[in-house]
Amino acid sequence: MIPDSKFFQSDELKHDLNSHFNPPGLTNFIGVAQVDNDLTGVRGLNFPPFGTSLNRTCGFYLDGVYFPSKNIPVSFQWRPDRIIRKTRVDGVEYQTDTMLLGYQNALIIRFRAKNTTGIEQEKKIKLQLNGGVTSNLKDWANWIPPMEENNNQEFDFSRNAIIYSAKKSKAHLLQSVTGEVDKINRFGIEKTLKIKPGKEFEFYFFAIIDENVINTQNFCDQLNQKKETLFQSNTKFWDDQIKSIFEKNNSNYDGHLPIISTGNKSLEKLYYMGIMGVVYFRRDNPISCMGRTYDTLMPRYWQTVTFMWDYYLSGTVHAMLDPSVMRKYLEYWMKMDTHTCFGSEYISGKPVGNWYSINDHAMVMMIKEYLRWTGDYQWLDSKPDKKRTVSQFFDTYVDEYKNFMSKNKLADYGGINNLLECVSSYVHEVASLNAANIANLKYASDLYSFLGENKKSETFLDACAPILEALGDLYVNGNGYWRARQPDGVLLEVRHAYDFFTVINTIGSFLKDEQKDEMVSFFLKELKTEKWMRALSESDNDAMFSLRPDHQWNGAYPAWPSQSLIALIKCGEIEIATNWLDGLAESANQGPFGQAHFSETIMDMDSNGARKSSAEQPWICDWTCSSNGNWVDTIINGFAGIQTTFDGNITADPVIDDIELFGINHRGREYDLTKSGLKRKK
Repeated sequence: MIPDSKFFQSDELKHDLNSHFNPPGLTNFIGVAQVDNDLTGVRGLNFPPFGTSLNRTCGFYLDGVYFPSKNIPVSFQWRPDRIIRKTRVDGVEYQTDTMLLGYQNALIIRFRAKNTTGIEQEKKIKLQLNGGVTSNLKDWANWIPPMEENNNQEFDFSRNAIIYSAKKSKAHLLQSVTGEVDKINRFGIEKTLKIKPGKEFEFYFFAIIDENVINTQNFCDQLNQKKETLFQSNTKFWDDQIKSIFEKNNSNYDGHLPIISTGNKSLEKLYYMGIMGVVYFRRDNPISCMGRTYDTLMPRYWQTVTFMWDYYLSGTVHAMLDPSVMRKYLEYWMKMDTHTCFGSEYISGKPVGNWYSINDHAMVMMIKEYLRWTGDYQWLDSKPDKKRTVSQFFDTYVDEYKNFMSKNKLADYGGINNLLECVSSYVHEVASLNAANIANLKYASDLYSFLGENKKSETFLDACAPILEALGDLYVNGNGYWRARQPDGVLLEVRHAYDFFTVINTIGSFLKDEQKDEMVSFFLKELKTEKWMRALSESDNDAMFSLRPDHQWNGAYPAWPSQSLIALIKCGEIEIATNWLDGLAESANQGPFGQAHFSETIMDMDSNGARKSSAEQPWICDWTCSSNGNWVDTIINGFAGIQTTFDGNITADPVIDDIELFGINHRGREYDLTKSGLKRKK
């Protein structure tokens, strides 16, 4: 069964101002917004080139008091098409539904108040409004979006609206409330609700951005005329978007993803939420110099930027669902110097950020996934920059480790900003990326063997053994974890998950069973929790360095549990992997996985799952991250055991009985995995 937008809805998450809570966000495929910690507030309303940065507006005042100051809990429920917020005060039930209108620079809030008492209620409502709007084509390659201070402000009383206008650019933000109002002033809009017993009061709030003020006014009028059908229409929009993901020859993508059928509801939830955690980052913004793109973080940080690392972790989804976009990304990054950045920005097309040492491995693995699912080997002979072939770029990524080679025959990947950012000891010669170099070489050898280039194949294969031998010096025998060698030769023990799953997932076939047993034992003892995991052991010497949970002792990045599941499967620990699914799926009760979740041993759970990390300092982790797609990789390639060969053969060896996949898209052919095996569709 194809899920709909309601299928994805989170649990109702009840929080007050004191909670470590990261409020959910919305997209409409061109921009984003995040709801604030009250009933109506929103922040970060950004539709590039129009930005308001992280500015807050529509703050909720009840009877003259800013509502968060009352410290009354509000429940938050995310769906792809809306966010529902609820609270109850003095016998009145309040509910707001917030949405971004598909492909429009418009946010809409439906406000409802129901009187559950036996007497008429009169409530004074104020929505405090702010501007900050700008039109900016230059400053999006930054961790937060642009804005302009001191917007001009004018009142449109006929529309109950305040219009904010940028002074340095052509940008206007109209904010309007429907129905009768008491007052409009520089602080916002006030309204009195008189609600009879058992009755409900309803009004709408619109926020519209455009370069032309008349356009904002006309669109406000249009929305007002059809306000009662807006949410229903947006739900249909999202249901159609979701349906297209799983349909052959759909109008949104040049590929599609399989439908899962399983009695294991945790597996089903993780699969579909992993997909949504990629699709929610799709951007079809007309100002993009790259056409369609997929952002990495939302709704706060790096809003027009794609990180190579995260895109590669969702490589199976991209290669199966949107392979032409994946190819375009790969060609774009080939023309950049991937050793000077971590990604690219879609408005300017420029490289962004510092070098991430994963980039070479990421490029090799993305090329691998693209070729695996498309069979487009002719692409290897094309020339993205009119000079070098894709094959030549590929060889460069495979061999690049030689430029970082130390006297120890391992690559030195530099300092903290090149590696895990918040583990200061995980630097220079690390096990994970050197194991990844072996995987790159082995894949290159196999690829060229298939293509009949035997000399190149042998050269790449011969380069594996010296690295593998040198890598052994980093292992802590008997303990299951690894060391990082510093430039002065000192070996620092680093009890981090990245070595655990990366080494196993890249060169597990080269490891002895005893060593894999030790590594699994370390993972179970020091990293795994019931609902989530720690990225770094609590016993690590560097545990006091940072509070960011994506790479530290207090939580983990969203792809680390899925990567760990793959490692457990490769080690034959099927029961451990399967039994972990229920706890992990409960951590998806909050919507798509966040950039990081706190371990439930550290922070109170949210709806029986590991709580999403806060976006505020010192945690600085966004509400969600596009590496969610790695869960799909785990299920298709791990639990379903889908394997492919260079010549186009596809097989399945599921590690659990209760899993079926319908509509597996492989090289233009469709396959179904049922309990009777894998069969091609006619």
